[in-house]
Amino acid sequence: MREPWRVVIVGGGFGGLGAAQGLKSRSVDVTLIDCHNYHLFQPLLYQVATGSLSPGEIAAPLRSILSRQKNTTVLLGTVVDVDPVSKRILLADGASLPYDSLIVAAGSQSSYFGHENWREWAPGLKSIEEATNIRHKILYAFEVAERIPDPVQRRNWLRFVIVGGGCLDSAHFSLGHHVDYARKVQHGSAEPCTLCLRNRLEL
Repeated sequence: MREPWRVVIVGGGFGGLGAAQGLKSRSVDVTLIDCHNYHLFQPLLYQVATGSLSPGEIAAPLRSILSRQKNTTVLLGTVVDVDPVSKRILLADGASLPYDSLIVAAGSQSSYFGHENWREWAPGLKSIEEATNIRHKILYAFEVAERIPDPVQRRNWLRFVIVGGGCLDSAHFSLGHHVDYARKVQHGSAEPCTLCLRNRLEL
C-alpha cells in the first residue's frame, strides 16, 4: 500500500493554519511546524501593547485548534533551510523532515530600511514579546511622568509616535483608556498626551 503524500507546512499563522485546515479531508499526512506552539491573532496585538488584553487572550494552542484533524501533526521547531533536491527541511536543532509538498507561510518581520539601530528605540509589533515590550514602555512612560514636576519634560514623556498604517485608528482608540490617567498626571491639562501617526517614513 502506498504511503500517504507528505505535506509539510512551515508557519502556524493565518496562512499555515488555513492550509492545514483546508487539507483536513484529504488523504495526505500533514505536518505543521512553527517556532511557537500557538496561533497568534496578530490583528489584536495592539490591544496587548496598550494593556487592553492579556497575551493569552489572543493566542491559542495549535494542537488544540487542530486536535480533530487525524491526519495532522504539530511540531515545535525553527526551520533554518530547505533542501529542494532531497526534499527535506532543516531545523535549528539539527533535525530534518522529509516532504513531498512544502508550504512556506513563515510570516513577515518589521523592516527598518537598513537602519537596524532603530530597533532598540522603535520596536515592531508582530509578536507577543514585542507587544508586551511596548506595553512596558507605555506604562513606564506614565509612571515617570507622574514624578516629573516640570510640565515640559512631563509632556515629552507622554508623546507617542506610531509609524505605519495598520491598525492606527484602533491603536489610537485603545490608547484612549490611558487618557484619564494621563490627564491626572498632567494635572488637568487639556492635552494629556500626544499621539503622532505616520503612514510614510521619509529617510
